[in-house]
Amino acid sequence: MDRKEFIRLLGIGTLGVVALNQLGCSKADQQPRIDFYIDTTDPLYFSLLNTGGYVYVNGLIIFKGIDLNYYALSQYCTHQGCDVTYQVAFNELICPCHGSQYDINGQVTMGPAIAPLYQYVTEVVSGTLIHVFTP
Repeated sequence: MDRKEFIRLLGIGTLGVVALNQLGCSKADQQPRIDFYIDTTDPLYFSLLNTGGYVYVNGLIIFKGIDLNYYALSQYCTHQGCDVTYQVAFNELICPCHGSQYDINGQVTMGPAIAPLYQYVTEVVSGTLIHVFTP
């Protein structure tokens, strides 16, 4: 291989590495932007009035923890995408498909999942509205 061919191949390889690096940092890997309100007087959300109650909204699981605070995390297990559920007895989120477990902040406490759930901010506004948004 002559010098020109080597430099050309090196340039193509470098472009490939740069392109792959950009794909790895794509918007798909970033936490989705969320900003909405839930009215707990709406029958769709009555379960949130009870400790341990949860609902799925816009790809999130929103639940009332044993500390009476509201939490919002991404709804889908990071292992294979099954819906997680909040188990008030264990104060954890559990994936019924393969048994992954997450704490109330979305951190993995038992695999096979290795990546955490995205966590969102919840704020009670005027007693009946829950504001859910990206930190």
